[in-house]
Amino acid sequence: RRPSQAAPRGAHAPVMVASAWDFWRSIGSPRHVCAPMVDQSEAAFRVLTRSLGVQLAYTPMLHARLMVEAPAYRAHTFDPEPDGVDRPLVAQLAGHDASVLLAAGRLVQSHVDAVDINFGCPQGIARKGRYGAFLLDEPELTVSLVRALAEGLDVPVTAKVRLLPSVDASVALCRRMQEAGASALCVHGRTKEQNKHRSGPADWAAIARIVEALDIPVIANGGIATADDVAECLARTGAAAVMSSEALLENPALFCANVDPDSGAYLDQPELARRYLRVCRQLPPPTLGHVRSHLFKLLHAPLRHQPLLREDLLEATSLDDVEPVVERLAACSHHQPAFHTPRFDAAASWYWRHRTAAVSADGELGETRGAGGASSPESRSRAELEAAALERRDRRRREKKRRRRQRGAASVAAAPAVAVL
Repeated sequence: RRPSQAAPRGAHAPVMVASAWDFWRSIGSPRHVCAPMVDQSEAAFRVLTRSLGVQLAYTPMLHARLMVEAPAYRAHTFDPEPDGVDRPLVAQLAGHDASVLLAAGRLVQSHVDAVDINFGCPQGIARKGRYGAFLLDEPELTVSLVRALAEGLDVPVTAKVRLLPSVDASVALCRRMQEAGASALCVHGRTKEQNKHRSGPADWAAIARIVEALDIPVIANGGIATADDVAECLARTGAAAVMSSEALLENPALFCANVDPDSGAYLDQPELARRYLRVCRQLPPPTLGHVRSHLFKLLHAPLRHQPLLREDLLEATSLDDVEPVVERLAACSHHQPAFHTPRFDAAASWYWRHRTAAVSADGELGETRGAGGASSPESRSRAELEAAALERRDRRRREKKRRRRQRGAASVAAAPAVAVL
């Protein structure tokens, strides 16, 4: 950790900082972190990533009000693994009401190692619900929520934030969160406006400024696509750890560079899919839709080339139906991104499909590395990207119509003949 240039303020600040690092050491001083992802970072996926280099994982984002008011929602979305395999674990909550967040935190705190507040979600639903990155526009509320949970829960409290338009303002707000009692912060190196097709490069230099200014552990997030990115981000930011989200969804072996930690064997996409399904047998996800969603990312390339198998996967109703489809897709393994090999093919990657070009905040086309992050394999204009997306949509529609006609013809052929008297 880089030494802070400014001493922490407040009479109890040295005690809080020491406690924060005691907490960090108590969970093993993790370096590799699996991000909180709605309907994606469920227990089965977390346990898979832990076997491949992840050392700390987050639950999916949990809506605090629904956690308190709807037991069915709580049972569906909060899935701590009971035998200790899925630890250390952080539960992430979203909301703007301190009393509701506190009540939700008390429901989960005995099952996790820390409770995190979501100040990072940039989606429109977060704006409507008044949570996530949109709370950063209300700094007094943001700081008060951290303080309320830090004072009211029995476990450490952390926060996941995005950058503000001003790096100085980001540093100031993060310092205030530290003073309010945060034991760690995760900083995504983009603003809330840098979202979807306008994501642009992650600003590792800004994260480094925040690391330099704080005295508690900081997790760097954004622009992590390969094991090399992990090492470079740690070196350039001085962060305590690095978090990955979307890239980890497609390649759960990102942190081990696709080399099995036990056998040393290369882990390709079909093998990762098989391992995920094996964990699902032990820790069934909330729905089969969770499983499909993961497989669509893990096996993105062969599914693009095998639309009938994609249809079989969509029509599957159980893991018993899914597993044979995965094996048939494995036979198409020549369609693979081949991560961490000289044969890497960005065109075959689900993660890279949106990163062929990045649009910076001022609307100019730019490479994805910029101030930090993985470089783009090619560069196309926004118009070209939009045209390609429309073509893919039309192709999918044509394929659906063709399959419906085929099913209709098959039904007619299979129908018994009607005798004419």
